[in-house]
Amino acid sequence: MTHSALRWRKLAGALALAVLGACAPRGPRVPTVPVVVIRDTVTSPTRPPRDTVSIPATPTADTAAFPEALLAPRVRVGLVVDTARIEITSAGAFSVLTDAGQEIASLGAGATATFTDAGGTITLASRTGASGGGPGGAGLRAPLVVRPAEQHGTLSVKGQAYRGELVVQDAPRGGLTVVNRLDMETYLLGVVPREIGNVQADVFEAVKAQAVAARTYAAIYMGRRSAQGFDVYATVEDQVYGGQAAEYALASRAVRETAGEIITYNGEPITAYYHSTCAGQTAAIHEVWNNAPIPYLVAVRDVDPRTGEAYDKVSSRFRWTERWTHDQLVGILNRTMADSLRGRRITRIHDMRVLERTASDRIRAMRLATDAGTFTLGKDRIRWILTPASRAGILNSSKFDVRLVREGGRVTEIVAEGGGWGHGIGMCQVGAMGRARAGQDYRTILRAYYPGTQIIDRY
Repeated sequence: MTHSALRWRKLAGALALAVLGACAPRGPRVPTVPVVVIRDTVTSPTRPPRDTVSIPATPTADTAAFPEALLAPRVRVGLVVDTARIEITSAGAFSVLTDAGQEIASLGAGATATFTDAGGTITLASRTGASGGGPGGAGLRAPLVVRPAEQHGTLSVKGQAYRGELVVQDAPRGGLTVVNRLDMETYLLGVVPREIGNVQADVFEAVKAQAVAARTYAAIYMGRRSAQGFDVYATVEDQVYGGQAAEYALASRAVRETAGEIITYNGEPITAYYHSTCAGQTAAIHEVWNNAPIPYLVAVRDVDPRTGEAYDKVSSRFRWTERWTHDQLVGILNRTMADSLRGRRITRIHDMRVLERTASDRIRAMRLATDAGTFTLGKDRIRWILTPASRAGILNSSKFDVRLVREGGRVTEIVAEGGGWGHGIGMCQVGAMGRARAGQDYRTILRAYYPGTQIIDRY
């Protein structure tokens, strides 16, 4: 059987399951369909078009129109980690169950379930809408599952609505952790918009590239954070996940049209790092972090050969300037370099000078001379040391020049003039948009940023 025939046979089975599920009464959750991994086949550009399956214009978790969601693995997203108390509510009815499926409480639309850590057990209380199974109680054992009554219902945590179900479980160091458990494809509906932004149709191929990169990133992280009880954080620690509120039609369509696709190298999923702006040149992983070289995470010249201009030239961070007064930077360094200073205090900066650059023009080593000693800074860590005085966060990138302003021989101001936003490894998101505008499809874009890789259908 050909790969294309196998794929459409799987989708036909998934559609049949969806139709049966729509007719069946709400009952115990059916186990997830096992994932079929195709490791030895490269997806052909001539495979049957995905639009033979009806794709609705508005975002929805309707598996009849999105059958790959039935085949996708389940992702556990850490929404709230290690908290003493958490409230969960819903616009529709919902239930609280044990992990074995025994109902503890049935709550109506608009009700709030409050979970409180009680030193090894959980206390559950509810406000309004309680019926059937009762309002809960004390001495409950984690994990507890919170599930909407309707198949496509949502649950809200801290005012944010999420698809799937929520699991309230013990945090490794005490307290409670709330995990959103849902299929990979539905998870991506809330990731792609937060990572690529709300963009227009002219960069649709870049949005598809983002969807494949984000799916690949999540696939490689499945199980890596099991000690914490989930797979990925919902923040920049992994991928930003905004739940249902983040969704919009163009991004949802990109997820659906690439459903199941991941990037591989030698048949295995890659670590698909990506960033906002590379300023015309991405970075190799070993230039930025203390990692061994990786064949597909290398420096890539990101310039349109037809115009000689960088694909990401429209980024607001393509070129940037950051300034500090002498005293501002002294205060920052005493905080960000506390581990290196070991109780000493900087009161005077004498000099700052770039000693060595990487092949992608990022700083490999910088000499910082102060009255508390001389230090060598470099690689991506420099962004956490030279934090901006004008805003919260870290320095835009490690691709910059430094200039000192002196009066009477003493440093009075430090100016960094640079380009790019992020670590610079892997796909450049604004560059991908430029490539899309130049007519490149998402496969071409991904091959450019991850050389030597292949895209396969994983399910």
